[in-house]
Amino acid sequence: MAKTGKSHTTPHWLKNLRELMTVRGFNPRSLSLNAGLNPTAVRDMLDGRTNFPRYDTAQALAQALGTTPAQLMGDNASVLGTSDGNQSFDDNLDLLVEIIARLQEITLAQNRKVSPRDFATMAATIYKQMQNDGTSGKKMIKSVQPKIHDLLEYETLRQRAAR
Repeated sequence: MAKTGKSHTTPHWLKNLRELMTVRGFNPRSLSLNAGLNPTAVRDMLDGRTNFPRYDTAQALAQALGTTPAQLMGDNASVLGTSDGNQSFDDNLDLLVEIIARLQEITLAQNRKVSPRDFATMAATIYKQMQNDGTSGKKMIKSVQPKIHDLLEYETLRQRAAR
């Protein structure tokens, strides 16, 4: 074999994973189990058998490690930011992830074809609305779905009127 699965430099996400495991007192098996994964999943990642985990895996690991998937998978500065008490960033990131996930879920359930530009516009619109509403945290996340339905209904009416 000319090449191994490992590259010359360790990916940021693996460095972050190792650092957070150390800080939080996890070994590979305990983190795998705590995240609801196969008992050898984290060991396999650390051994270089995974180039980049699926989002649901990153989300489970991040939750077990007390961070966000974006911070876990990002550069070292972002994962270290979790210990800075940067709750506003975390809340905003969680809200944006929730908006995107719910928007995708609802458009798929309604069998709607939405261009990437329209999808991004809708996500940004909802995000701005929710930030302007002044609510925060879980209350803000709970109100995502009704806003998406309202926006999709509006878009349907707008498209019909344009015909």
